[in-house]
Amino acid sequence: MRITFLGHAGFAVETAEALVVMDPWLSPQGAFDSAWMQLPRNHHLAPRVRELLETPGRERFLYISHEHKDHFDPEFLATLTRRDFTVLVPRFKRSALEDCFAKYGCKRVVVCEDSREVPFKGGYLKLFVSEQGTNRDSSLMVRGDGRCFLNLNDCKMHDRLVRVIAEEGPIDVFSAQFSGAIWHPTCYEYPRETYAAIARRKRDSKFEAVARALESVQPRGYIASAGPAAFLDPALFPLNFEDVNIFPRAPDLFAFLAQRLPQAPTRYLEPMPGDVLDAGTLEYVSQVPERVTTENFQDYIHAYAKDLAHVFRERRRNLMREEVDEILGRLRVELQRKLDLLDLHGRVGMPLYVELTEAPTRLLRVDFKRRRVDEVPALRDTVRYTMTVGAADIVRVLDRKLNWEDFLLSFRLRLSRNPDVYEPVLHGFLGVEVEDIREFCDGIRATESQKERTVVEVGGKRFSIQRFCPHQGADLSGGWVEEGRYVVCPRHRWQFDLHRGGVCRTNNATLCAEPLADKPEATRTESDGTATQLPR
Repeated sequence: MRITFLGHAGFAVETAEALVVMDPWLSPQGAFDSAWMQLPRNHHLAPRVRELLETPGRERFLYISHEHKDHFDPEFLATLTRRDFTVLVPRFKRSALEDCFAKYGCKRVVVCEDSREVPFKGGYLKLFVSEQGTNRDSSLMVRGDGRCFLNLNDCKMHDRLVRVIAEEGPIDVFSAQFSGAIWHPTCYEYPRETYAAIARRKRDSKFEAVARALESVQPRGYIASAGPAAFLDPALFPLNFEDVNIFPRAPDLFAFLAQRLPQAPTRYLEPMPGDVLDAGTLEYVSQVPERVTTENFQDYIHAYAKDLAHVFRERRRNLMREEVDEILGRLRVELQRKLDLLDLHGRVGMPLYVELTEAPTRLLRVDFKRRRVDEVPALRDTVRYTMTVGAADIVRVLDRKLNWEDFLLSFRLRLSRNPDVYEPVLHGFLGVEVEDIREFCDGIRATESQKERTVVEVGGKRFSIQRFCPHQGADLSGGWVEEGRYVVCPRHRWQFDLHRGGVCRTNNATLCAEPLADKPEATRTESDGTATQLPR
């Protein structure tokens, strides 16, 4: 088995009988309206990947893990002329991805449920699907030539890894996201010290999740992938050089792992796009000469930005006042359509203000309680959530050139909230498409309906807690305890304080923790009688 790194989360895995191309993100326009660019740049690999997918002689698969445009690159896929290969996509409740490939004209499309196996001569593929709330993702295992590669990419299935490895056996090469990919705290108005503290906590939490995944999987080799993008838009360019943010690079992760797992036998690998790895020896079959290092990083980014400056010159445009007025009206209609379908509106205890930078005295105020969107001249609530956007950016959503989540990931907005508490319904209201609002609400209710409880022992004390995270339903039996009191969710690393009834440290979610009397002869869950002990 040979694994060619295509950049970001992309791989081409070759066995004696099959080829699997995973998440090729190769377009020179980047992703999320060009806000994200591949780091290191990999556009030169597009002809090579086309040749691999278009050359007959073995079974060929194209796997797309989820809809995010740093994984699903329609622009590159449109350049493939010979499409006699099989496309693998996960089955999500939202069918946008499979609908796209239904029209693509390839040999066949296999829409995979969770744990679906797809055989090929001498091996098989196995796809794992994870869908919770607004998070839709998947991961892929390739087994062939006596070797196994598990590519987790962005998929938040850490609570399942122990079971997967028990069922599937040893993993030679493992890959998982180690860098952030969210608009908090990136787009929020925080004092510099607060921003750095939040970013550091999130970065370290992500690193800890990778470390625990490595402890569960115990691969021979770990490939650092799905790392940070390059932010070349002049408005976003400073993100590349912040002292602390949620976009660390692989050397930062490896330094953490060296301290966290000093005896780990796993070999840590940071390939460049185009490098080819032998999954048996963990040696590179070939390496590209250009390497991005800590020493040359700044020069590399500045040269990269200079080469692509035309992309951002071309996307700038000044709007007439009449255009701004029209966009504001369309945005008000869009928000009202979302609000009309949001049947959990009563849970949101603060209004949302939306301001176009070109119209600062014409704010849209979303009143969740009354289900109204009104135009107001100024902020009038102390407790509030605010979003400021440019009309030329938000119109891309209204014109359906971007979906809402892609827009939020473009980072071309500013947000603030008072109090500074995560509100899941409001968060979903912003990021979910109109047609998916009802499904989003149903998903929250489904998570809340999971009432199974389990027992955890910490510091000699026992607590009964909800087994499933109230955020998005992760199985907390795969979590852990920090500082002798905080139960940590394995998916998003939310911390629940056992000393305060299981309340989350950063919002009002709770595990409804209850202290128990002295330990009886057997510890068991209240529902099915099986022991569930969190790691300590």
